[in-house]
Amino acid sequence: MATKKWTAVDYDAGRALQNETGNLERVKLPAKMALQVIVELDEELYKALAKNPTWLQKLQQEASSEARDAIKSAAKLLKEADDKAEGMREQETEALKKKTQDSIEKMFEKASDDMAEATGKLIEDYKKGQKDLSDFRYRTMGKMLVTAITVSAGILISVATAGGLSIVGVGSIVRGAIATCEDLAKLALNADQEAVIVQNELKVLKKVLGDGVKEASTSGKIAKGTKEIGLNLISKALGISSPSLKNCEAHIDLHQINIAKLEKESKKLSENVYDAMDKQEKWAKNFDAAKKLLPAQTVGKVRTSGDKAEKELDAVLKSVIKVNESVNRAEERQKQFEKALEALKEGVPDWVKWVDVAISLAADIATGVHDASTALEKAAAGISALDQALADEALGIK
Repeated sequence: MATKKWTAVDYDAGRALQNETGNLERVKLPAKMALQVIVELDEELYKALAKNPTWLQKLQQEASSEARDAIKSAAKLLKEADDKAEGMREQETEALKKKTQDSIEKMFEKASDDMAEATGKLIEDYKKGQKDLSDFRYRTMGKMLVTAITVSAGILISVATAGGLSIVGVGSIVRGAIATCEDLAKLALNADQEAVIVQNELKVLKKVLGDGVKEASTSGKIAKGTKEIGLNLISKALGISSPSLKNCEAHIDLHQINIAKLEKESKKLSENVYDAMDKQEKWAKNFDAAKKLLPAQTVGKVRTSGDKAEKELDAVLKSVIKVNESVNRAEERQKQFEKALEALKEGVPDWVKWVDVAISLAADIATGVHDASTALEKAAAGISALDQALADEALGIK
């Protein structure tokens, strides 16, 4: 008998927890928080349950009820962590983050198991009222999806009574940009590899078809003066098969897919970098406003670290611009690939010139992405140094 794996419950714990906690100052909720119930069951039983809106509504209500205690407990824990972080340095927040994360995961794991158990009881109740379904089997499983929380040190706020000198928000954006760059690196490598494959195939086709036209014309199989010579005609006249053309077309299509993904991710990277620079600029303005309240020695030390972080972010921006330029070149390269392919298919006069242009374009996206990644790492280090300088000055560490 056919079976079905069914995600019967997908409870958005993140949204529920956000509603419960409100705005936390130093604790950032996980990007993904979900409680699920997976049911493996016979297909006939699945069809009966999945099409019964009353039963489904009851299931969601039961699931929400089982999750509610865990949400309230987790919210209380996160609020406590937010308060504790106010007087902590960055090193101390790591221990707090781990303890909080472990506790939340245990809460949610138990909640997901309780939800699975409640789901099983509901299925049993349903089967009792449906004798024709009494022999069908099922198995429920709880599943928890929770990514890491972030706890930011709070002691930086006390550097000046003016406040607003925490650089944590900038660092968080830069770390996110580093993750985006990692995804970009994989896509860039794939796109460059596909481009090289296409160029090599075009080189082979250029040689084979170039020699083929001469031989065909000389032998009289193809009349001299013909303005358009189709590839299929050449293949037939010379007994040459043309699977490489099909392969080339497939690789050009793959190149296009990778370029489309690259364009989307590079846009996301640009937005992250501009966002980080906007926040850094706001920090600089706050620091200028707070300088009168700070000792000269503190101003000098923090300014040095701030200037370095700003320069590193400027370097990031320049490198990201280069990434975008390389993606634009890749899009142009794609157009040339398509023109060369079309010319080869149609036997357009002077098709060789299209091939020559296509094989001359550099495949260099990965290089630009690597440079951007390096610049982001340096920027992250610079921001971390500024963060530490602020904390040291707050504690009077010289």
